[in-house]
Amino acid sequence: MRNSTALFLLLPLLAIAGCATDEAPATAEIDPVHQAFFENLAQLCGETFEGDGVYPDDDPDHPLVNTGLRNYVSECTDDRVRIELYRNGGEYWHGAWVLEKRERGLHLFHDHLGDERTEEDLGEGDSHGYGGYASHDGTPTRQYFPADDVTAEMLPEAATNVWMMEMDLDAGTFVYYLERHDAPRFRAEMQLR
Repeated sequence: MRNSTALFLLLPLLAIAGCATDEAPATAEIDPVHQAFFENLAQLCGETFEGDGVYPDDDPDHPLVNTGLRNYVSECTDDRVRIELYRNGGEYWHGAWVLEKRERGLHLFHDHLGDERTEEDLGEGDSHGYGGYASHDGTPTRQYFPADDVTAEMLPEAATNVWMMEMDLDAGTFVYYLERHDAPRFRAEMQLR
């Protein structure tokens, strides 16, 4: 009798626990400074920035050299901010910077697919999904993203990459910067339009 009473009391608790697993997973909790950066970036949802990109190694054949750039903060959810990249006055450059809250922290990855491209459309040397997790060197308006292990495996030459994003909400500026081997590789300076 005692066992059946215990089972009777336990069944509703098991039912409640079973229902909880059907719910969407809760938003990942991340470092408070990373959260502040994410929230500041999300405030820019729907905004467009324009500017120029600079390659210190002066690669004249690179598609982002000597061209105007435009970023559009296109998607903002509790877990993701997506920034589309355009060049030459409006042509979508099959690229986006995507920041996501993940179990390991705030992650930046480079989406080279978009709505119109598939993995099969990627050319040789055109990779998708590389990036890294935010380090602990940032602030609510500047974050650094050293290349993660997935990136190092996908693009061994990018294993030392560190991407930086910085915004000045008062001045309406956004900077995207890349270092490789502790040397500047690319910088885009954008102004709110």
